Amino acid sequence: MADKDNKKSVGPITFARQVQAEGRKVTWTSTPETIQATIMVIVMSVIIAMFLFLSDQLIAFGIRLLTGLGS
Repeated sequence: MADKDNKKSVGPITFARQVQAEGRKVTWTSTPETIQATIMVIVMSVIIAMFLFLSDQLIAFGIRLLTGLGS
């Protein structure tokens, strides 16, 4: 209850100005850094997808061998 009493209410215009001021303080990454990070995310996603696909296929193959089900 005490936390609620300590919070100061600000109007929407003051809030927008504060957000804008904080946005100016942010250190943004450069375009090459952003492109490099994006490429790394895509590459890692593909590698993980391939690993999960191959793991699934291997497990399915093992189950088919054990149970004799499937084609």
